[in-house]
Amino acid sequence: MTEPIVVAAAPPVRQRVATSKQKTTASSTKTSAGKKKPAVRRTKAAPSRKKKRRRVAVRIRNTPIINLNVVRERELSPGIRYVEYRTNGTHAVNVHVMTLDRTVPGNALRLVKGNDQADGLERLADMWKRYGSATNHTVHGLVNGNFWRAYRNTPIGACVIDGEVVEMAPYKKWTSAFVDFKNAITIDTFSISGSVSWSSNTFSVSSVNRRIDSGIVLYNSFGGPTVPNVNARDLQNSFQEALKDTIFSSMDSTEVTLSQERLRQEIAVAQRESNIEFPLTKLRVRYLRSPSINVPLQCQVLNSDTGTVDLPVRGAVLSFPRNVIGNTTMPRTGDTVTIQFKTNIMPSVRFMNAVCGTPRLVRDGVAKHEAQKEGSTGRRFIAQNLARTALGVDRSGTKVLVACIESTQSTDGTMGATLQQTADIMRLLGAYNAMNLDGGGSAGMLVDGDHVFFDGEDPLTRRLSVGLAIVRLSHVLRSQGIGN
Repeated sequence: MTEPIVVAAAPPVRQRVATSKQKTTASSTKTSAGKKKPAVRRTKAAPSRKKKRRRVAVRIRNTPIINLNVVRERELSPGIRYVEYRTNGTHAVNVHVMTLDRTVPGNALRLVKGNDQADGLERLADMWKRYGSATNHTVHGLVNGNFWRAYRNTPIGACVIDGEVVEMAPYKKWTSAFVDFKNAITIDTFSISGSVSWSSNTFSVSSVNRRIDSGIVLYNSFGGPTVPNVNARDLQNSFQEALKDTIFSSMDSTEVTLSQERLRQEIAVAQRESNIEFPLTKLRVRYLRSPSINVPLQCQVLNSDTGTVDLPVRGAVLSFPRNVIGNTTMPRTGDTVTIQFKTNIMPSVRFMNAVCGTPRLVRDGVAKHEAQKEGSTGRRFIAQNLARTALGVDRSGTKVLVACIESTQSTDGTMGATLQQTADIMRLLGAYNAMNLDGGGSAGMLVDGDHVFFDGEDPLTRRLSVGLAIVRLSHVLRSQGIGN
């Protein structure tokens, strides 16, 4: 099958403005020294709910996407490119695309967790600065990844970062992309199971970084500095931040209604979790090698205790309800325990990173979204012209594609995309398999630190749970062959 991308003459390049889903627009100028001034915000009056619904109904378009016209392009690094496209039709769609050739040494796909915490949220620009500084990698591209739960802010579906499981619980039949240690991507309906064993005893791990039942819980570096680590003040602060974020997308398909009553309920649940966790026996262990999925991880027991315990450096805490292990003798200080997380698909492959979304957009070269199959039935989410983010890979498996679609722009008539249009776009870009990531008000892309939706700095974008990064690994790591 030939690559179906069509290149035509580029239309005039327009000046970027904030998306019309936001109630603000951003603009900026540069000084004579070339330094950016902060973006200027002009607040618009929010239309009434009745008028907004009427306006959205008029704007819905589902024009078949048959070609992509190049607006601008540039090579960022060997094997890493950025291209902006505009689709055909009266109601065009603007698409920002980054491609990565994973066969080029040093090119890699990485995930960035908001504030390095399972419940952390962080803006793309802050993720980009922090991650680049902490790792010394060159971050060429960054987009939003997993959807996340309101209030608790934890990612929805599988999330694995550098071999450590941030979230293992599946959600409905959502799709995940698992990345192995060579940066090869597999897109499928993955699930993760966990276990811990010592001597001849093996027990299932029921959840990671949060207690969802009365089973064994593993807390790793993304679970916070102590176990337990949930309190009402954290939830209250998160709620206040969520209220700020909703001004950008009051009709976002991924948004839920935030209320003080629901907040009180979540605080009560968090308190119950903390009360349950506090008296349980907690085993503090240190990793004896780097973690990864589908590979047993030997750990040395540091000590066991009840109450509140500190999370060890390069280690984890295992919380054991007594009724789960019965009369089994707990490991002692200096003993070795084995932790293992396995996937239901390709269980012999060493996976290092994973991101979850919905739905599958392209399967084996066929562009057809699978929203209903995965449990998503919202008409707005499926059929409205929204900002979208998608991840795909070509047939050879060597070319990774990350696309971010702008939403409706009042200045030039461009539209966001429906799910089927997004599927068509990913196939035109050359994706043989592709999936949809969090979008709507969360959609955004940084290219070498600049947000492609705006001219100048953008201080207003929503905080996100997970970022998907295209990076050039540092020279030291490449020379040692680590992470490739």
